[in-house]
Amino acid sequence: MTNNSTTTPKWITIYLWITAFITLGASLAGYFKPDALLATWPALDAPGALSLAGPLGLFVARNMATAAVTIYALLQKNVSMIKIVLLLRIVSDGLDLVNNLSAGNMQVAIMGGVMCLIEIFAFVQLSK
Repeated sequence: MTNNSTTTPKWITIYLWITAFITLGASLAGYFKPDALLATWPALDAPGALSLAGPLGLFVARNMATAAVTIYALLQKNVSMIKIVLLLRIVSDGLDLVNNLSAGNMQVAIMGGVMCLIEIFAFVQLSK
């Protein structure tokens, strides 16, 4: 399979820079001020809820890794790497959609769904 595209459309680059900084910000907020980030989280009162060894740690690690990989791909200006980042984001945001739908958290589910659709569209556009 060959990729005839050598440049990434500007809108995809801008979208990925914005999501990289939002993702980085969310992971830093989760690390340094988890109670502010997750104030409405129903499990907040559970023992160990804000432990980095539990779900919070997974959230911080996933978001930090996603931000780092996104920024690296954007700085490299490599279309193949950007497609891999989009694939990573499609899976992550798609699962965020499903998980938040099942938890009844509609605001986050809608955001995850919209982001997933944007990323699918960007991936398809880069694959042409």
